Amino acid sequence: MRTGTAVMALVLTAAAAPALGQAPAKPPAAAATPAAAVDPAALAIAREIVARAFPPDQREQMMSSMLDTLVAQTRRAMEKRHLTSDKEFQALIDSSTRRMFGTMKAVITPQLPDVFDSMAHAYARTFTPDELTQILAFVNTPAGQHYFQQAPQILQDPDVQAANQRLAAKLMDKLPEVQRQTMQEVEDYVAKKEKQANPSHAAHAS
Repeated sequence: MRTGTAVMALVLTAAAAPALGQAPAKPPAAAATPAAAVDPAALAIAREIVARAFPPDQREQMMSSMLDTLVAQTRRAMEKRHLTSDKEFQALIDSSTRRMFGTMKAVITPQLPDVFDSMAHAYARTFTPDELTQILAFVNTPAGQHYFQQAPQILQDPDVQAANQRLAAKLMDKLPEVQRQTMQEVEDYVAKKEKQANPSHAAHAS
């Protein structure tokens, strides 16, 4: 059980590692707070930016490439932690990893249009029409096209992968203590709830 928990944590760590290098995201707004309306003219420019930067016919491949990179990083992290010496166990983990990412792809792919349109709305809220026009001009340049085409491949750069593996290793070193604390808190919570549910039994036991 402990080995399985560690492996799943490793998978999650590898998937989260690229995001850890980015600035912390702002907490999402409360669900009851409606999103600010966007300027239709700004939204039209933003949608053109998204369409040029992330061509609809290439989005699924871009997503698949990113997930495949995460799978490869997960495998290398497991190898470094000597979790692949048992070939039968490794086959089991490989199958589980493929199934997990296969499910992710199946869920993500139909949602891509919604995701990218939400990006267009976010651009329209974040940037002025003049700024969006300048961004679109950049996207339409050879350098802009190259930048957006190669952005997903940055995860596969050897330096980025090595940094992610170093980060994953450091996080994995902390997991046993986090797991121990979590299990203790869960056990304490369950014991408290059982005591509240059966006060007379608890008094008799004491």
